[in-house]
Amino acid sequence: MQTFTSMDLQRQTGDVQRAASQEGVVITSHGKPRNVILSVEEFCRLKRMAREAVPPDLLPRRSVVVRHVPDPLGYDVRHFERVLDQMSDDAINGVNDDAVDAELGRVRAMFRGNGR
Repeated sequence: MQTFTSMDLQRQTGDVQRAASQEGVVITSHGKPRNVILSVEEFCRLKRMAREAVPPDLLPRRSVVVRHVPDPLGYDVRHFERVLDQMSDDAINGVNDDAVDAELGRVRAMFRGNGR
């Protein structure tokens, strides 16, 4: 475990962070250990071992990979947040009702074909 002074922390923040990502780092003040800096992964591991809650902001975000398939209604679904409002407005206003009904029919047929 590496040790840095509080002055080192101020002057060499990047070095301290890099060291902390490898193993815990002790920060001293006036020659006495005052703090320990850990990587997020190590902190979470220790919290789990102690059977304590891990703050949600520190949990790894699971990414979802979506295979881009052209939308049958013509929406650019690569930017989901952007298109969501447009799709909602269109649904409320009855835009694409015929195309939506046709798509629902295809989906229902798929499920009937699978014995559901």
